[in-house]
Amino acid sequence: MSEQATVDLIEFSSLVPIKALGMEHCRELLAQSEVVAFAKGTIIFEQGDVSQSIVYVMSGDVELLVDGQVEKHIRGGTRLAKLPLEQAEQCQHTARALTDVVCVRVDQNALDIMLTWDQSGGYEVQELDESVRAEDDDDGDWMARLLQAKVFHRIPPANIQSIFMSMVTEHFSAGESVIRQGEEGEHFYIIREGQCEVSRKTRKNPEGMVLATLSVGDNFGEEALISGGKRNASVTMLTDGVLMSLSKADFLELLNEPLLKWVSFREGSELAADGAVWIDVRLPAEYKARHIRKSINIPLPLLRTKLEKLDPERRYLLYCDSGRRASIATYLLSQEGFDAFVLLDSLDNLPDVEME
Repeated sequence: MSEQATVDLIEFSSLVPIKALGMEHCRELLAQSEVVAFAKGTIIFEQGDVSQSIVYVMSGDVELLVDGQVEKHIRGGTRLAKLPLEQAEQCQHTARALTDVVCVRVDQNALDIMLTWDQSGGYEVQELDESVRAEDDDDGDWMARLLQAKVFHRIPPANIQSIFMSMVTEHFSAGESVIRQGEEGEHFYIIREGQCEVSRKTRKNPEGMVLATLSVGDNFGEEALISGGKRNASVTMLTDGVLMSLSKADFLELLNEPLLKWVSFREGSELAADGAVWIDVRLPAEYKARHIRKSINIPLPLLRTKLEKLDPERRYLLYCDSGRRASIATYLLSQEGFDAFVLLDSLDNLPDVEME
């Protein structure tokens, strides 16, 4: 039998990988989570159970058993208790309360969405190569300049035509918000006339810090559409301007899907045997808990800064737990001209022999 209990926000924000989130997201995630008190002797979950939640012990003692044999003892407040009691979707252990225990159940899908948002970079912007920027922007040249971006080099011609036919012209005034941090992502934007400013609020800069200034031909807003998360930055017009917008449905069908090449684990393994490299884009703590053999760990927030260290002649296989972060990483690499693939399979479905 269980009853409701409470958990301190600061304590909750120290859990792995929750501690990678900003405090606002920690607060939001805790509000969505279930905090439960278990009496001594209660079974918290059974070996073989399937759940979309991950469980942390906040206080008290818990033992983990495999086939009835005690394998591990976890005490609330210790280093081990900062990790989930169970890492896989299908429980590999039975968890039993040795004392009265307080646990928190966190929805894995909600956590993954928030991690994707917080880790998807400082801002949702893809700027054109400086070499294609003109000293004086010609408003009538925005389409030609856009087509020089690497992202369009790998889009089928029919899709490019459909993209331009599906775009909607939107007029904005100086100072007007185009997208706001924290909102749901509904559109992808390309600047046809004018300039925009990208800013992001953080705990250290609650008023917002300027990240970039965008002009004709620049595009923004794709990451929230790919991840299904919320906007991780705000974009405001610096001048009067005209933007071309593409709906989320059209973006995913016409622009995102052609760039994302999905592979099964079997197909990925064959590519890896031929020289491709597995890249795990999760946090180091998640990677350390379990990962594909011979993979390397480049967390999504660091991927942009590590691009110059990747070999453009090699193929890359990207993965995470759900595919959200890996999809953004694959899109980013594809934009930069890399031959990148995203793993279709869940890590929980991979053979144990392939995991470390």
